[in-house]
Amino acid sequence: MILGIDASNIGGGGGVTHLKEIISSSDNLVNDYSIERIIVFSSKKVLDEIEDHEYLIKLTFPELNKGLLSRVVFQLFKYDKEIKERCDILFSLTGDYIGKFHPVVGMSRNMLLYERNIWKEIKQPKEILRFWLNFKKQKRCFKNASGLIFISKYAQEYANKSLDIQRKLQEIIPHGVSAQFTGQVLEQKKLTSYTEENPFNFLYVSTVHVYKNQWNVVRAISNLRKKGYPVTLTLVGGVIFEPAGQLLEETINEVDPQNTFIFNKGHIPYQNISDEYKKASGIIFASHCENMPNILMESMASGVPIVCSNKQPMPEFLKNNGFYFNPKEVESIEKAIIEFLKQPEKRALMAHNNIKEIKNYTWEKTASETFSFISKVYIQITKNVQK
Repeated sequence: MILGIDASNIGGGGGVTHLKEIISSSDNLVNDYSIERIIVFSSKKVLDEIEDHEYLIKLTFPELNKGLLSRVVFQLFKYDKEIKERCDILFSLTGDYIGKFHPVVGMSRNMLLYERNIWKEIKQPKEILRFWLNFKKQKRCFKNASGLIFISKYAQEYANKSLDIQRKLQEIIPHGVSAQFTGQVLEQKKLTSYTEENPFNFLYVSTVHVYKNQWNVVRAISNLRKKGYPVTLTLVGGVIFEPAGQLLEETINEVDPQNTFIFNKGHIPYQNISDEYKKASGIIFASHCENMPNILMESMASGVPIVCSNKQPMPEFLKNNGFYFNPKEVESIEKAIIEFLKQPEKRALMAHNNIKEIKNYTWEKTASETFSFISKVYIQITKNVQK
């Protein structure tokens, strides 16, 4: 079997991490699943980040290194020919392959394509149109696919309610967590151990968009300080939606113009984020739209206790090992943080449980289950053709 991986629409972030990790974990797997070669189709920028292997072919085309229009035209009129000449089965890493090659395994990565309430929060026609077009591409991909991979039970259930895909072969294969985030549980101290000079520092790692709610977290921390709680907040993550970035900046300027307790570091390279976890006393995760919350998983691995959004799929992964809140309500965030601060023994137990739980999420397991499922789909298709 010659496996093609369509990564033509990946630009960076989690998609690149996923691709790099499953390829780097594939050395001992290709023979197990009768994979003769793996061909990755993508831009030169993405391919340069992937390590070389004897069985791996990294293939790009001029159109994949230009703008969106050139890429789409190539995908519509030329891509199928290139795939058909080289591959037996295609894995669409972003679940938006729109060609006619068969068989295809599609993957669900982005819940923004489905959760339309967030479109109303965005309020920008151009941004909403982008999500709508990507939804249409995924709908087409999933309709033509022979197998579908989801990274959370929540995403699978949501997509099955939204699309006519119940008869497709499906598998839930969560992402792994990089070993660089593995930490240990530090002693959890009582609230009285913290002072204005030695505050309890919360960390919130996430890009800035309307569904990430950093401004609500900022207001909650500000209100708690007014009530005498010695807490600070460090924000890490670049702005990916400008109106949300402006709202965050305005909120920080309103509640902490001198930057005495809110520290917004913006974008930090992925390989350096683990250093921020080591400095944190507690972690806050306040998103209300995720497919599989990679940042939450990395937080669990760090050994730092967590205060978290109660919106699914966060509880699917964090289970009973976090203090939950409604991310859209400042008062709810405040209450959860207060309960968190008052219970050091519970914090410690939850953090220990998270480290145990995260051992179930390795990239080696993700790669093995991914190649196994693709092989299963290919074998079934081949048998049907022979009949």
